Amino acid sequence: MLVTGKTVDCLSGVGEARKALLKKLSVLTVGDLLLHIPVRFIDRRFFSLISDIHPGLDATVRGEIVSVTRKPGKRGPSVSAVLSDETGAVTLTFFRSGFPASKLKKGMTVVACGTVESFRGYTIVHPDLYFSRDASQALDAPGMLPVYRLTAGLTQTAVRKLVLSALDAVKDSLEVILPADVLKAAGFSSRWEVFRAAHVPDSPGEADAARNLLVMEELFLYRSILAAVRKNSSLQPGVRLSPVDIEDFQKTLPWALTQAQKKVCLHVSDDLQGTAPMRRLIQGDVGSGKTVVAAYACITTALAGKTAVVLAPTEVLAAQHYRSIGEFCHRYNLNTFLLTGGTTGSQRNAIAREITEKPQCVLVGTHAVLEDWVPLDNLALLVVDEQHRFGVAQRERLLAGRTPRPHSLVMSATPIPRTLAMTFYGDLDVSVLDEMPPGRGSTETRVVDSSDKSDVFQFMLERLRLGERIFLVYPLKEVSEKTDLLDAASAYETVCRGPMAKFGVGLLHGSMSPAEKLSVTERFSKGEISVLVSTTVIEVGIDVPDATVMVIVNAERFGLSQLHQLRGRVGRGSGNAWCFLVPGKNASRISLERLHLLESTSDGFVIAEKDLSFRGPGQVLGTAQHGIPKFKVADLLEDGPVLRKVSNMSPMELHDVRRLMKSQAWRYGDTQLPRI
Repeated sequence: MLVTGKTVDCLSGVGEARKALLKKLSVLTVGDLLLHIPVRFIDRRFFSLISDIHPGLDATVRGEIVSVTRKPGKRGPSVSAVLSDETGAVTLTFFRSGFPASKLKKGMTVVACGTVESFRGYTIVHPDLYFSRDASQALDAPGMLPVYRLTAGLTQTAVRKLVLSALDAVKDSLEVILPADVLKAAGFSSRWEVFRAAHVPDSPGEADAARNLLVMEELFLYRSILAAVRKNSSLQPGVRLSPVDIEDFQKTLPWALTQAQKKVCLHVSDDLQGTAPMRRLIQGDVGSGKTVVAAYACITTALAGKTAVVLAPTEVLAAQHYRSIGEFCHRYNLNTFLLTGGTTGSQRNAIAREITEKPQCVLVGTHAVLEDWVPLDNLALLVVDEQHRFGVAQRERLLAGRTPRPHSLVMSATPIPRTLAMTFYGDLDVSVLDEMPPGRGSTETRVVDSSDKSDVFQFMLERLRLGERIFLVYPLKEVSEKTDLLDAASAYETVCRGPMAKFGVGLLHGSMSPAEKLSVTERFSKGEISVLVSTTVIEVGIDVPDATVMVIVNAERFGLSQLHQLRGRVGRGSGNAWCFLVPGKNASRISLERLHLLESTSDGFVIAEKDLSFRGPGQVLGTAQHGIPKFKVADLLEDGPVLRKVSNMSPMELHDVRRLMKSQAWRYGDTQLPRI
């Protein structure tokens, strides 16, 4: 194993206690330590004359110790030494005498670094000291001092020593990742030089150049992995299908397909009849009609005598797809099955028997469809909804090892910019549904001032009297001592005691059992209850055309993209709809400005861009939770220029990716990468 992949306790000075502290910083290996890049540097390349220093300055001074005073104390003696150069003197103060203060002697030449304070003249408290072992040798300035992110129990000095030890350990064992000409263009002769400059640079410019190369390396490696996944699958034969004629499919629908839906159906049609397996992502805003395209692909697959699987992240969304896709399939006399964690043993046995006997069907479900007992010998299509909630490896679990390889169609209602899409979905072709179906009403969004709350309440009662339905959304399920946020459970009790109770009130949150969730959503869909008090569990999977009003309480606690997803639950019918954003009493001015953006646009791509600028891609896409590696150096928001450069680079060859995926596996921790 290369040194970078060895656990960090292979370095001198790392025992079990320090290893546990480093783990809190996500530093498990030597490679992790090298990628624990300084958050900033203290520039100590140049000396200051003592006559030029002033309070608040981080000064680096060199001179002779002209006096040393030690005073006893409960925690050991304090030390006060006067350092002098040809222009003046400054006091060096240590409240506890330890190394190196204990080494100070009159007549020594030292370099002292620290923040200047004013106390009976100028003083530097607990300065960093540098001595010369050879009295005849001149002392140089310390240079660029790295400052690292720490955790309690670790010091800057300790981490700096460990990083130097790691640099020494890997000097002759680093693999090449970026092309040599890229390193040379940036002024580096080797990868080790890049790591050295990232931690111990000669100048701020060299530190920036080194960090940019490490960002480029990280993104280049991941994009190469995705490209290898794509190339590897393209080398395998696909399941060639004869697609349903799009015009014939249109005739089975009670409405007209949009031009965008026809275009994307054509992309899917071409993929299904190709020699290589389809790998396509459909991006479309809330309500753009992605499910119709998925149904078209599923029907084509089942009519060819094969099995199609639709994978959804939640049971609520799976049930919604089961109903909607089932309606399309029913027109072709095709069977549709629902398989979730809540499916009983007898139901599972019946589904397995039906699929085995009649594989020409559509199976809709959650992660339960990934279980080994599910009979998918005739799998020809995998549809994954809310793609950002699944990692590449989870998709590959159903697809890898099958010959011919099944097609894959993934969908996302979280619009992201093109460069980010190329990073996260680089193994896929991308189609965009950029047109909304006609006949949809508009949704008006308003940020509600505290003085308007009573008007909103009266408006809700009016809509309920007209037979419409309402969502009340809260950030928490129940009250918490750690926050003053309002919660769904308390609100549900309040609503049940008020004038809206006669219209029927339901409560929905993530801690309910699958059966309870389905029961509540079905009652709301049928109109048995007209007011649904909920957490964000309704973000995806509920399609109720009669729901026209949504009120989101403590709206500042949600991201813009999430708010956009939530308000997409209303306005799905032909009438108009309203979304009221109610900020908390302590919402900041910036939070309110962010919410007002939703009043002015319903364009998901515009909203996603703004959300990225506010929160970053990890929060918008949920990357840490859903199988996409959390990059150790790269910040996809700040490093856009580097990302664009990487997108123009040719990825590595397949055999190089395979080699590096083994040696660089430490980068990805518990994230499961696909096998190639």
